[in-house]
Formats: sequence, structure tokens, C-alpha cells
Amino acid sequence: MTRRYLVGAALAASLALAGTLAGAQGPGYGYGRGMMGGGYGPGMMMGGYGPLAVLNLTDEQQDKIFAIQEANRKKNWDTMSAMRSETFKLRRMYNAETVDSKGVLEQQKKVDDLRRQMLASRLELRKQVEGVLTPEQKKQMRQFGPWWATEGED
Repeated sequence: MTRRYLVGAALAASLALAGTLAGAQGPGYGYGRGMMGGGYGPGMMMGGYGPLAVLNLTDEQQDKIFAIQEANRKKNWDTMSAMRSETFKLRRMYNAETVDSKGVLEQQKKVDDLRRQMLASRLELRKQVEGVLTPEQKKQMRQFGPWWATEGED
């Protein structure tokens, strides 16, 4: 495997997992397909299939992005796990024979709070990754949709 592929795969896994967990609410709630509502699907940033593959990153940029991604993954692991657990509890509450409206609302708030934490983390990750890119690479990144869009910036 090439170094570029590994960096792209690692960043994609981190962002895709965060987006999947944030959107894993099931029927009736959640943000829709994909990370930011637009949906990207598998391989969104994998080497050869997405934005990082076309940016022609230097070895130094790849190393920096990998380190950023790894730190982000470690930082968010517990939050992602908690979000899965709280979402599971919420689904069970929704599927109960008798639905406790107050309990469901309280549980939904827990899930929403965790989702906001993950969104804040993804936005910080984005900022850090963009800090590694050249202005031309940032411009190229904006072609790939809402997640990387920075309107008004040239």
C-alpha cells in the first residue's frame, strides 16, 4: 500500500465513522444521508477515490494529516462509543410497548449533545487539515462538496 493511500484511508475512516455515527439515528430523526446532509458514501477521501487523492500531497503533508487524523480519532473514540450506546438506548425507548415521551426527549437530548460534540470535533479537524494545505489545494478541496466548502474564500 502506498503512503498516500494509508493517509487518505485513515482520514476517511475517521471522518466517515464520525459522520456515520452522527447520522445513525434511524427513522424519524437524524440529519439525512452522509456527514453533512449531502452524503458522500464509501471511499469519500480514500486514495484514488476522493479529494485527498487529487491534491498531490507531499510526504510532509501526508504525515501531518495522518497525525492530525490519529489525534482526532483518539480524542473522539469515547464520544463515538457513548453516542452509539445512547442511540441504542433511544431506539429501545422508541420501540417500547409504552413510549415514555419525557424519557425519550431526555434521551434524545443526550444523543444530540454527543452529536454536537462530534460536529465540533469534525469542524476542528477540518480546520487543522486545511492548515496543512496550500491555497491551491484548498481551492481544489472546495470542489468536493459542502464538507469542504468555504464560500467567499479564494
